Amino acid sequence: MRRTRSPRDKRGTGDLSLRRRVGLQLKEIGAARIPRPGDLSDRSRVRIITRPPRAGFHHPAGERDLLELLNVVGPIPRYGLRSIELARSPAAGTGSTLVFGRYCSPGRVILFEQLVPPWRLSGLLPKTSVSRFERVGANVKLLADVRATLVHWPEDTLRRFMLEDVLLHELGHHVLQHYKGQRFVRIARTRDHEAFASRFVEKHRSIVKADGR
Repeated sequence: MRRTRSPRDKRGTGDLSLRRRVGLQLKEIGAARIPRPGDLSDRSRVRIITRPPRAGFHHPAGERDLLELLNVVGPIPRYGLRSIELARSPAAGTGSTLVFGRYCSPGRVILFEQLVPPWRLSGLLPKTSVSRFERVGANVKLLADVRATLVHWPEDTLRRFMLEDVLLHELGHHVLQHYKGQRFVRIARTRDHEAFASRFVEKHRSIVKADGR
């Protein structure tokens, strides 16, 4: 009957099973607003904005990578997402200060350029950062005598890190902020906010890997 009434709607529009799955997931995060059926249809494509990197830097993941990941993770992270920007790093100079991504309300994710590997970083990376890098296959060596860190990214491991860790993390912030009904008010990245984004990464990383990326 739904297809008869609205033959030009996409198949996901008004799909009750999809709405139930969405509702259950949003209930878990205490959403202030549940989307209407038409909200979840892909009526507009997320804009991918690419800024040329500086010399010695590059964007490990490109437009095609970003769009493929968005397609894999499904409608909830995409809903309300306006753009993903591949931008120059806000940190001055050498890359000793690691900056990967940022979420800006409403609906804007920024992924920053990264140094071309291998990395030689000033100081010793904390254990949490070492674990994040090694999880996707990076080789990290702490040089305690000179207080420096060497990071090697074999094959496509840096691309995977930017997608499976950084992008998913920022999408987690987007989901929480958007469905809390505070789309135009920046939610401080509190411990709870970060914890939700981390849970979002863990849940969706398995989906991305299952897709064979």
